[in-house]
Amino acid sequence: MTSLAPHDAPPRSSTAPLLLVGAGHAHLNLIRQRERLPMPRVMLLDPGGFWYSGMAGGVLGGQHCPAADRIDPMALARRHGVEGLRGRLAELDPARREARLDDGRRLAVSAVSFNLGSTVNTPPAHAEGPGVWPVKPIPRLVALRHRLARDFAAGSCPRLLVVGGGASGVEAACQLRALADRHGVDPTIRLLTRSSELLPGAPPGAVRWLRRRLARRRITVETGLELVAHLPGGIMATPVGQPAGDDNARFVAAEHVVHAVGLAPPPVIERLGLPTIPGRGLAVTDSLQSPAAPWAFAAGDCAAIIDHSLPRLGVYGVRQAPVLRDNLIAWWRGEALRPYRPQPRALSILDLGRGQALAIRGGAWWGGRLAWYWKRRLDERFLAGYR
Repeated sequence: MTSLAPHDAPPRSSTAPLLLVGAGHAHLNLIRQRERLPMPRVMLLDPGGFWYSGMAGGVLGGQHCPAADRIDPMALARRHGVEGLRGRLAELDPARREARLDDGRRLAVSAVSFNLGSTVNTPPAHAEGPGVWPVKPIPRLVALRHRLARDFAAGSCPRLLVVGGGASGVEAACQLRALADRHGVDPTIRLLTRSSELLPGAPPGAVRWLRRRLARRRITVETGLELVAHLPGGIMATPVGQPAGDDNARFVAAEHVVHAVGLAPPPVIERLGLPTIPGRGLAVTDSLQSPAAPWAFAAGDCAAIIDHSLPRLGVYGVRQAPVLRDNLIAWWRGEALRPYRPQPRALSILDLGRGQALAIRGGAWWGGRLAWYWKRRLDERFLAGYR
């Protein structure tokens, strides 16, 4: 457990708010439990909306309407007595304990908590190349769905390429097929991954089961290839571990490329004046607290726990939520903080469309309609708690 020195706690007369930056799983939980927080003021910096990543694939495939996947955090904040502030964080001044917004406004804070999720780093698009669609932020998937629906309705059948063989890439490829099936078209769909196999670390039986499903859906899988650049009419890929060059370069034709690899913390993390772990996010201790500023906390994908490298899965943000809440309360009161202990195995359920899903937890797995029903129930229960 982490003990705090007296000067680390806020002055008892402080009227500066606890500022919540971002509205991920952990902050939605904090907002809903506002009455338990002892701070006189809690403020949410308007994030523009919360998109639930667990149903993003279903939105792409036409299974859910976009509105079903979205929560208005500001409405939730109003219901629970949390102040809302329109604007975006530009940077943080740790010495002044002050946040600066992108419109120049400055805001003194008693404490700040970051729950900003992650983004996808993509190679530069080519002016004459394919459409480039990262899986995050989720509104980009919504835009891709609308674009493809128009193309399909007009009789066009563009070639589709998904880059990334992890959970997000597999879901995207399957949901693209589901969307095409809804429109009665049969586009070419390829899934390209730099790994030697799909879902690295997954049970071999689950991977074999998944491979059979992808083959039945006419989704071509190519492993050991890395996207190097977008080009007119497609992309250039090279075998992993080999230098890029004409001898081993391979052209893959595509009109649209979905990027489901390269998850990274939002760029604003680098402008906070706080320690970061490159590629992972804001450095925090096991109490979810910055080692350089005890009044700064972080959770979810944007947080990099110093002693643990966690997958970017929403379940970790959900499990961190009560620890974040308790530690903010303890910090305010000058009490000892408790550590967050990541669970050794996390449940992951991939929505493969057509009422099929693949559930994996450690070495256990099961696929089919029952897994899909279970996922749907978990998703609906989560969203219902915030509506």
